[in-house]
Amino acid sequence: MPEDTDGPIHRWTPLDVRIEAVERFADCTEHVLTVGDLQWADVEKDYRLLAVNNSLRRQQESIRAAVLLSRHDLGHLAVAFVCAALEDVMHLGFFASLDLEESQELFVSMGNFDSLRALLAQRNYVGDKEMARLWYPKYFLEWAVAKSEESRAVLRVLKKQYGWSGGIVPTGVWVADRVGQRELYDYLYAASSRALHFSVGEIMRRGWVEATGMLVTDKPAFREHLASFALDRLWRLYVETWRVAVPMLDRAGISSDGSLEDDEIVTAVARLMETSAVPLVHAREWPIPPTTAPPDNFIPSHVGHTTVLDR
Repeated sequence: MPEDTDGPIHRWTPLDVRIEAVERFADCTEHVLTVGDLQWADVEKDYRLLAVNNSLRRQQESIRAAVLLSRHDLGHLAVAFVCAALEDVMHLGFFASLDLEESQELFVSMGNFDSLRALLAQRNYVGDKEMARLWYPKYFLEWAVAKSEESRAVLRVLKKQYGWSGGIVPTGVWVADRVGQRELYDYLYAASSRALHFSVGEIMRRGWVEATGMLVTDKPAFREHLASFALDRLWRLYVETWRVAVPMLDRAGISSDGSLEDDEIVTAVARLMETSAVPLVHAREWPIPPTTAPPDNFIPSHVGHTTVLDR
């Protein structure tokens, strides 16, 4: 880390400098947005408060985890954290757009369905005998089946009311459309879903052909690029979640410990802004002539190596 920690960061930011900047941001936000416990009486009236609390806590922990992974040359794995943060932003924005009564009905219905689906999936996998050993009596499982059908019926009605397509619960695409964030969703979901699921495209982009004919699947520069992408997107999504959650922060168990001056968080964010955004897909993944100047935030150590289109 440079001695002048308050100075500008060059747009071609070394990974270690970006890590320090993101870590400073995390330090500041955890003082400004201290996630604590909630009053059940408040949550029972507005379940969005629980969603805000959970989302901000999880994203703070994800940023911390991304920093730790990056310090151990495993930051590329943090791309998987982008998916959850993206879903937080979209769904909080959607529920915030509903009036309280609508939000409560849909939130409870989705929550019941999801919880019962997980329980019954476990039952189907391990069987009733094993479920009994896990302290689930038969009468409770029969109740769960009935409640699951009931929750499905409620969601079918809500599906017609809101007009979402596809499955029994709203899809991420539909929610993104409702909050006017479809382009961002498509862009970041392309990154996060490939990190979470089997993806032929992601497998192919991990292979880099050397001049010797060897296929390298652990390119250091590409790992750094993915780590930088994750670090960059996680703090940006956290800020967006913060913005959406502002009207509910006080009631959601979120408070400031008062230990920071306002200009400290402003400085931390400004310093991150100076690093510029990191693109998901780098130009060096494509057969672009090596004389082309590389974009920011990437170490051009593999210029001239071939890509999937050359194989």
